[in-house]
Amino acid sequence: MVIQIDGGASTNKGGQLMLVAVVQEIKKRFPDAEIFENDSRPDKKLLEQQFGSNYRLPIGKGMQKILSSLKLEKTAYLFIKKFWHRYSIFRAKRGVDIMLNVGGFQFGDQWNHNWYDISMWRRYLAGLKRHHTKVVFMPQAFGPFEKKGSKKILGILNKYADLLIARDDVSYNYLLAGGIDQRRIALYPDFTAPVKGIATPFVEQVKGKVCIIPNYKIFKKDVLNEEDYTKSLTQIVKHLEEKGFDAVLLNHEGEKDLHLCSRIAASMGNSIPIITGLNAIETKAVVGAAYLVVSSRYHGVANALSSSVPCLATSWSHKYQKLLEEFGQGDCLVDLNDMEGTLTKMDRLLEPETNANTRITLNEKTQLLEAKNQKMWDFVWKTIK
Repeated sequence: MVIQIDGGASTNKGGQLMLVAVVQEIKKRFPDAEIFENDSRPDKKLLEQQFGSNYRLPIGKGMQKILSSLKLEKTAYLFIKKFWHRYSIFRAKRGVDIMLNVGGFQFGDQWNHNWYDISMWRRYLAGLKRHHTKVVFMPQAFGPFEKKGSKKILGILNKYADLLIARDDVSYNYLLAGGIDQRRIALYPDFTAPVKGIATPFVEQVKGKVCIIPNYKIFKKDVLNEEDYTKSLTQIVKHLEEKGFDAVLLNHEGEKDLHLCSRIAASMGNSIPIITGLNAIETKAVVGAAYLVVSSRYHGVANALSSSVPCLATSWSHKYQKLLEEFGQGDCLVDLNDMEGTLTKMDRLLEPETNANTRITLNEKTQLLEAKNQKMWDFVWKTIK
């Protein structure tokens, strides 16, 4: 059996985490399956930890060497590399029995789907079906679908996907209202809770501290501009210091999030440590060691909650609120435009008794979530048998 995994982006820790969750399930159910991780820019260390020998890339090693050796102007090189990355991902390969897509949030009005996205997805999914590949979109956020491009994407998914799994009821209803055949959709929560972190020396660095996880999409999606967002997180760090707590900045994504970490640290005289360069399972271990987490990254929130660590979340999508509700923490979404309210919620979770009681609740919710995850996998394999 050949199983292809799409969407486990090399820099996105959420994508990596979902990739790991899928690989661990496949190795448990189908130990002899060949796993095809469909990303031309993988985190090699993570793949070595998870895949072992049953792994191959979509792009040949020879082509990788050619692209790496091109002596062109920087902009031209980056263009070629980006083009090949997209081309290598979105072309159907023969011999793949099942494609599992782990993209966390990729379809809806917020993405402004253009003609290229629409034609790319149509060609790609149609090609997979020509090769008799089962197409499954693992639990992710969807919608809304009011724009013309979004509706066209939805029609393509309805035609070619065997199963679309929404990870919250809002996403499920967006799919249903958009005309997706109800027999093609299911509702199951985020499935990364069972993934355990791998300890690194950074774990000791964050113990007993508050972990701050920025996300550049907060200002990219016009929730706040970059200046106000940076000032708000800096204000949180200063408030923590006044309360006697140390903060640690964690880069949960790539260069853009690292830039934000650096700006916040600089505003504090570079006295705050920045943890960066970790893969998804190393990151989960670090998050799990914190006393409290303040995260703008979805899987930063998921990592904290599934590790029984109290967490406050900022948001640019409905998916954050629904995730918090899944863990019984619906009141832990904060609005950085309301700093007084944000700090009040944070002070409550900093209190030892509240923090300890919240951890008990999170542990109970995580056990329930893991049971739902197991039901989801049973459903997936039964559906595509």
